[in-house]
Amino acid sequence: MRKLNVSIIIISIILLLSLNTVYATSVGTTSTTNETVETNELSEEAIEEARANKNLSSLEVVGYELSPYFNKNNLTYTVIIPEDVTSIEINAEAEAEGAIVRISGNTRLTRQENTVTVRVTAKDGTSRAYSITVLKAPEVNLKLDSLQIEGLELNPVFDEDTFYYTSSLVDTELTSLNVNAVANDETANVEIIGADNLVDGENLINIIVSNGDETTIYQVNVDVDMLGEKEKEVDNVITRVRKIINYALWGVAGFLLIIVLILIIVLIRKLIKRKKNGKHSEE
Repeated sequence: MRKLNVSIIIISIILLLSLNTVYATSVGTTSTTNETVETNELSEEAIEEARANKNLSSLEVVGYELSPYFNKNNLTYTVIIPEDVTSIEINAEAEAEGAIVRISGNTRLTRQENTVTVRVTAKDGTSRAYSITVLKAPEVNLKLDSLQIEGLELNPVFDEDTFYYTSSLVDTELTSLNVNAVANDETANVEIIGADNLVDGENLINIIVSNGDETTIYQVNVDVDMLGEKEKEVDNVITRVRKIINYALWGVAGFLLIIVLILIIVLIRKLIKRKKNGKHSEE
């Protein structure tokens, strides 16, 4: 009888270990298979995307600032140059290896408004054109003596002859900025547009200086991150909680399986005991 009980226990343990092994193997095999299929699919998709990729990864007009700030999905830009400049140097790089970049219209800038085209041709032969409108500004007499935005650092450092700046604001709850701009003409009016109702992403602030005879515009492109890092932390916490719940569910499942095995063992022992008692009764 003792040998039979020991055998039942050993069989139950072997059954439990076998179930765990089969489950782990099946999960691992399925995961590996899925990953292999996904990798192959992604590789094929990546190859096709690379062949059709006609985006720029960077675009720069040397010595001048693009407006708005470069974004590969934005195809039109503006740049302001002095009236006596007749050519500009442009640096442009394709996002995909093997794509061809051609630049035209950046020389013989004789008109007040000129168009420069940066065309990117992908490996599959398709192309996309980025357009830069080059405006020639006459000599400016009405300028700012100073420009400060509370809590921000301007890039580059303020200069009365620099009319475009960039800056950034990270992990903020601010919805407006305090702009302090002083003109070199006491009679001039200074108007601030775009410093209120900030949104997540790029915000263009225009500082318009006018005195009735002249109008000069300074621009500041502010990249705002509305509490981006805190949102990431929340996502990480949610992911950890989900993992803990999954582990707990598997633990409960394993515990229930052990209980079932114990109940089976107890039931078998009772059946054996009844048979044994029945034999004694017959004797």
